[in-house]
Amino acid sequence: MSLREIYIVKKESFVTRKVDNEMVLVPLVNSVADMTKVLTLNDTGISILEAMNGQNTVEEIISQLLETYNVQRERLQEDVERFIENAILKGIIEPQS
Repeated sequence: MSLREIYIVKKESFVTRKVDNEMVLVPLVNSVADMTKVLTLNDTGISILEAMNGQNTVEEIISQLLETYNVQRERLQEDVERFIENAILKGIIEPQS
């Protein structure tokens, strides 16, 4: 994975709802909610997902998050890369073409 890569959220693939300080993602299958595969994101996951606006590179997302969270850069980069890998597998994001 390149830190210069830009990802976009596949908004047509799921619906989201914020509940307290979590975000619930419900996948859509043939325009119907699949309640058996509901995902929940914490504050960090929400911040990563919201930063994937089709303009920010992975590097820029990491830099933005470093301003918010008190964490070492290496640890944050690992977390962001893991998030991206999982989000791609679950059909939440995709690389911008």
